[in-house]
Amino acid sequence: MRSLAGVWLLLCLTVSCSGHKDPGKFGGTFIGVIVAEDGIVIGSDSRSTFLDSNGKPVGYVDRIPKIYVDHGAALAVAGLTSVEDELFGSFIRRNNHLLQSSTDEILYDVALKLPLRNTTNVVMISAGFVGGAPLICAKVPVEPQTCRKAGYFANKESPGLRRWFQSRNGRGFKVKDAAPALERAIREAADLDSAIGGPISLLGLSNDGTDAWIQNPPNDNGWTRVCDIVSAYRSGGTLIFFTNTKEELDRYLAGVCPIKPPRL
Repeated sequence: MRSLAGVWLLLCLTVSCSGHKDPGKFGGTFIGVIVAEDGIVIGSDSRSTFLDSNGKPVGYVDRIPKIYVDHGAALAVAGLTSVEDELFGSFIRRNNHLLQSSTDEILYDVALKLPLRNTTNVVMISAGFVGGAPLICAKVPVEPQTCRKAGYFANKESPGLRRWFQSRNGRGFKVKDAAPALERAIREAADLDSAIGGPISLLGLSNDGTDAWIQNPPNDNGWTRVCDIVSAYRSGGTLIFFTNTKEELDRYLAGVCPIKPPRL
């Protein structure tokens, strides 16, 4: 079972905080999904990396949600952090009805709702049950989605995950077996790519239509824009880690989200 690597590039989306020109980009992630005998497990890292206008990483923030779920249907997103001037999590909160579509319709429905420039910069996975049977789908920009009832999808080539599937020799496995295999795959990818990291979120979908977080349920703190994250960093409410120096990171963030002077 192959991943979608080679087609699924690490995509980043231009930050568009109001009142400034394009200063750089913000993105990066690993998402994957596995069908098991008793359900589906879907997972992601939680890191988003700030890149300057030359594509050079200047810092990163962890614990950014990449998985969204409602009533047994889940959506995972790579390469999309903001929708125009809005974080993707806020976009989903406003359009939660999109997760109520059938698993094989969610990706198209979300793509239709996104502004055009976002649609060409996002890769997505959906997971759930249709007619009581598991179904996972994946969609890359300007390509039809691919769906299957067994196996796995990942947005990056994962030799470890491929070997794990081969070692099963066609034998069945449960969600409790698939979850650590997916977690290992994400950790292996993080060892090779500094844009992947942070706590790993894993979600289990059961064949009775229920869902439950296996570890690290995501929390976007109610943020709606990238500049909300930057404001939280400036006030000590969250951490943004620098890649080279704190001075370089702060200069970059000042261009992304200028500090507003106090009102007189």
